[in-house]
Amino acid sequence: MKLTIRVKLLLVILIANTALVLAIYVANKLAFEKSFSQYVENTSRVELQEIVVLVSQTYEKHGNLNWVYKNSPDWENIVRQFYGAQQLPPRNERYERRPPPRPRFEDQQHRPPRQRPRPGPRGERKRLLLKDAQGNLVMGNKQNSKDSLWFPVYENEHLENAQHDKVIAYLGVEASGLIRNEFDQLFAQQQQRQFILIAVIALLVTVIIAIPFSKYLVTPIIQLRRNAKLLAQGNFEAHTEISSKDELGLLARDMNRLADTLAQNQTARQQWIADISHELRTPIAVIRAELEGMIDGVINSDPEQLQSLHEEIQRLTRLVDDLHQLSLSDRGSLSYNMAKHNLHDILSRTFAKCSHQLELSHFQVHLQCDTGLTIDCDEQRLGQLFDNLLQNTIRYTDSSQAQPGTIDVSVNHTGAITTIYWQDSAPTVPEDQIDKLFDRLYRVDKHRNRASGGSGLGLAICQSIAEAHNGNISAHLSDLGGLAIMIELRR
Repeated sequence: MKLTIRVKLLLVILIANTALVLAIYVANKLAFEKSFSQYVENTSRVELQEIVVLVSQTYEKHGNLNWVYKNSPDWENIVRQFYGAQQLPPRNERYERRPPPRPRFEDQQHRPPRQRPRPGPRGERKRLLLKDAQGNLVMGNKQNSKDSLWFPVYENEHLENAQHDKVIAYLGVEASGLIRNEFDQLFAQQQQRQFILIAVIALLVTVIIAIPFSKYLVTPIIQLRRNAKLLAQGNFEAHTEISSKDELGLLARDMNRLADTLAQNQTARQQWIADISHELRTPIAVIRAELEGMIDGVINSDPEQLQSLHEEIQRLTRLVDDLHQLSLSDRGSLSYNMAKHNLHDILSRTFAKCSHQLELSHFQVHLQCDTGLTIDCDEQRLGQLFDNLLQNTIRYTDSSQAQPGTIDVSVNHTGAITTIYWQDSAPTVPEDQIDKLFDRLYRVDKHRNRASGGSGLGLAICQSIAEAHNGNISAHLSDLGGLAIMIELRR
């Protein structure tokens, strides 16, 4: 049998409340017995106060406990005082007041059955017991002394300002600590029945409250489960409306964010596929058109046309290579060989490789880097990052002989962080589009010159290389009027 969360929650509530009721019942029973025993003890103490004084007086008269024995006049006087008898006739008079002897029957068969009086309840008459100062039983039954309640009798107890220094005896009442009276038992049974009734009512109230309460708690879980099914079916617009601020509310908000993220990823994936298709279709269409023209004889197969086809094939090859490199980076299959390398040498080689191109484009390069600065990096991958940044700068920065473009690179090394600040001159990028520059295949065609456009994957590749070096890369507006790229590399 499969138990639902609602049933489990209901069972937990019932078990917890049942355990609580049982604990309260046991505690109440123990407390009642202790309180009732205390009540009996205090009552007996008050009843025995006069008897204790009488024992002390008798002890002072005799100087010891030798007067305590069976049928002792002094002990009978104490017993008579305890039972509340006004006068007990002398022992000789008791024999004189005996009833006449019963007639003897010659015929024993006609003798009437002997009627014996039934003894009353044991708890109706409590017997007195007495111990000496050493705890030796002087008067009473040893078997009954274990359940008896004992009170100390001090010397000179009968005096007004008695000093409780010396104990002369211990006076006890048989079975004082137990509930033996019928009324006491009736009272205890009534208390027990009333508590059981209260416990049953409490459990019923718990069930009545727990059923809707468990439904209230399970309802958000059912909504989350329904929403999870919709997400699994591809419906990313499904949201759970739970306004509570507890764990279920936080889970609902996390699932809503998950749905939004999945929707964004789906949109990005669709856009990615459309952009890739567009990027591949353009060079393929150009190559196809030129080849068909050559086949039809419309276009001559001269070296100029062949060079045009070669450029389109190179553009297509670069795009495929960039896509392959990004896929390797996403899978974590792109290998990096970390070692100590001089950062100034890497930057210098980057500008040296493109010195002819920079000279033809009339760029001015400013490099500020400590010649002895070494960092842990992959020399080839970091050089590729700088190559991509340089190609972006050459493509999109306005530069002419009359107004040369500017490239300014400054390196700052503080502690375990190396910061590379790459700036170029105008034109710049709108501030609201700066965060999108590292998106794959993103271009800002309306605001930057695209005389020789790239694949739109260069900055995305730079970001993957920076992250592989335990760093990050970000774009900002440049003080030179163009774009600034900041790269932070950590040890």
